[in-house]
Amino acid sequence: MRNLITAVFISLMFSSFVSAAEMQHHQHASQDAAVYHSKGTVKAWGEQKVSLAHPAIPALNWPPMTMNFLQPQPPLPALVAGTAVEFSFRQVDGGYQLTAISASQD
Repeated sequence: MRNLITAVFISLMFSSFVSAAEMQHHQHASQDAAVYHSKGTVKAWGEQKVSLAHPAIPALNWPPMTMNFLQPQPPLPALVAGTAVEFSFRQVDGGYQLTAISASQD
């Protein structure tokens, strides 16, 4: 009986350890989300979101579109609507977040 209790206790400890390790790995993976790059045009600028029109992004199998990107915190410096830009972004909970944006030098 003592061996059975010991085996159950060890199994529970091991499964808790594995679950904690999986959670930590999941959190680390989301922090290391791929960063994508594109060009586009600013359509609207806000404290929480930036609307950008961009060409197709093959890495994500996206067609050309206009979409909102979340602002990082603190927000990036504002650019006016109509500005041609180069930008980088990553996937986060709740959408896609800008990591960098600058006026194009074209």
